[in-house]
Amino acid sequence: MKKTLGAGVMGLGFLLAGSAYADDGLHVVQGGPAYFSAGLGVFNAAGVRDANGYNAKLPEVDLEYQSASKLFGIGALWGIVANTNGGFMGYTGFYSDIAWDRWVLTPVLGFGGYNQGRGKDLGSIFQFRLELGLAYQFADQSRLGIKIAHISNAKIVPQDPGENEVLVTYAIPLSFGDHS
Repeated sequence: MKKTLGAGVMGLGFLLAGSAYADDGLHVVQGGPAYFSAGLGVFNAAGVRDANGYNAKLPEVDLEYQSASKLFGIGALWGIVANTNGGFMGYTGFYSDIAWDRWVLTPVLGFGGYNQGRGKDLGSIFQFRLELGLAYQFADQSRLGIKIAHISNAKIVPQDPGENEVLVTYAIPLSFGDHS
């Protein structure tokens, strides 16, 4: 987890630094509207088992708000993800939008609290959340995409089965948060 996190942060740093020199259209989005995103997908999609051998792949929904205010291309977000076994996680974190033409790549690093409900035991309440989304942005600035995500406690406790998600997302721009 530490190597993955370190590589992700380093990669984001290179993209942020390199975007100032890109004339081919690849750039970190500095302004624009806030977004409300809804996603439908699969909780535990990769089938990682917990300590009890539990391996249910469950339908899930993810709701997320991405703020328009950004500092060096990095903004804040808040979200909740819930599955059909009553498990849910409320989270907050940071994101950046990296655009090329009409495609937008969005890495996210977040943290929050997880309640397993009748579902998978992830080892603790406190969890980290990593996401990577790729979306097509329409002329009205709405976005349709796919997102992969991982929830893990990063081994802050001995039990850390983690879980992986795949979601189809749709995001709408919110005019009250426009910072173009």
